[in-house]
Amino acid sequence: MDIFIVVVIFLIIGVIFLVIQQGDSTPTKNTALKKEEIIQKYEDDLKDILTKYENNQSKQIEQKKLYLQKCSSEFSRNIFFSESEAKQIIQKLAKL
Repeated sequence: MDIFIVVVIFLIIGVIFLVIQQGDSTPTKNTALKKEEIIQKYEDDLKDILTKYENNQSKQIEQKKLYLQKCSSEFSRNIFFSESEAKQIIQKLAKL
């Protein structure tokens, strides 16, 4: 009888473990897709800034410069991008 109770307890623990493992499976994105999404977000944000200040050229340049500085700072701390990749992206953003 004691062995039966121990077996049932282990089965219950095993089922609970399997249910937890099944619910934990979240889809992951590959690194290239993550990088592209990050770059696209920065481009979209910069385009929004440029559109917002399209009537005031000096303000537009000032805001673009501030945004590029912010991007550069964020890229330097981002684990997905190397230093050379970050520089290329900043240069691409600067040309917008």
